[in-house]
Amino acid sequence: MPSLTEHPRLVAALTRVVPVTLILLAWEGVTRAGWVNPFVFPPVSEIAMRWLALLIDGTLCFPLWETLWRALAGLGAAIAVGVPLGLLMGRVRWAEWFFEPLFSFGFPLPKIALIPLYVHWFGLFSLSKVMLIFTDCLFPMVIFTYHGARGLSQIYLWSAQSRGTGRVRMLWRVVLPLSLASIYDGVQVAVVVAVLVAVVSEMVSGGSGLGQMMIRAYRHGDVRTAFATLLTISLIGYALYKAAQWLRGRLLFWHVAES
Repeated sequence: MPSLTEHPRLVAALTRVVPVTLILLAWEGVTRAGWVNPFVFPPVSEIAMRWLALLIDGTLCFPLWETLWRALAGLGAAIAVGVPLGLLMGRVRWAEWFFEPLFSFGFPLPKIALIPLYVHWFGLFSLSKVMLIFTDCLFPMVIFTYHGARGLSQIYLWSAQSRGTGRVRMLWRVVLPLSLASIYDGVQVAVVVAVLVAVVSEMVSGGSGLGQMMIRAYRHGDVRTAFATLLTISLIGYALYKAAQWLRGRLLFWHVAES
């Protein structure tokens, strides 16, 4: 009979699943035993049943779509702007001189504090939320790309220059490919940030989406729906993170092999 040591991937999967399973079982046991108020912590089984019911009757579909497209739109815009800007900062002195202090100063700022300002500028609807997601995701994209481009070995650059590669072409043909590992680190951080900011902005500024669905459920005392919505948010964040990780493994297989 084959042992578990012959299946390292199975062992790794079990190692990750077992702690979560134990916590959920303990949660279910404590709530069923009546040790906590079920209004505060409903049993896990009831939350799962409510989640399935909301999914089957379509209640989750529209809020899920609203949150997802806002998160992806803001993330996509941050990648489109952040990667070229980070490359420019990493290889062009005037760009580093001008932008690096701005991003160093703005990075610690909690971007959620910008919600009232963005609502004032862009309105209560989706544009203000997408712009906030874009702003929050822009920082990790620029910073990771900047450090990736700045930390390149000069040997690659000298080799390209000896072949007559110009500065603009150098950025796209040499610096960008060699910085992809760092860029994808930024994407994996930004994709989780996008979901979190989308939900928080929906909770604060209203409208539609999973954040607003959860707030409304709490206001009406429907804790099971609130927890089911929270479960959906967690699943979205995890799925997007794993998708970015999978894409990194397919596109940067050479970097995975080196590590």
